[in-house]
Amino acid sequence: MSFNGIGLKSAKGSSTSGHIQQSLALNKDRKNVKNFQNRIEKSKDHTKSKFKPIRKDKSILEHLSQREVELRVSEYRDKLEDNDELDDAAIDAKCHEYREKLAAEWKKEQEDEKVRGAYVSRRKRHKNDDKEKEAEKR
Repeated sequence: MSFNGIGLKSAKGSSTSGHIQQSLALNKDRKNVKNFQNRIEKSKDHTKSKFKPIRKDKSILEHLSQREVELRVSEYRDKLEDNDELDDAAIDAKCHEYREKLAAEWKKEQEDEKVRGAYVSRRKRHKNDDKEKEAEKR
């Protein structure tokens, strides 16, 4: 019951059928690649294609920011209600003002983010120019 010296001499008394399977840990790609540098290059190409950056959906980000604003307004409302100095109409008015203030801050922050994203460093611009020139040559 052995194959190339692998396995049991006899399956009798071993509680197995004696069937020999191929090792699933065997790496077939390693046989074809002869030197170390080629294996490194191959693994780099494999990981680059496997892990692509995930782009964040704008609607999800907007929803999360609106949720954060509402959470802050809710905490502010709880704080005002605990004081018992204001009636419901005054609390609603203050919460509405606070909500508008937070929304304005969020819009300003988004505009600042657009400005930060608009700048491209000289090094990146030159890399892009070089890539375009190479593409034109082809």
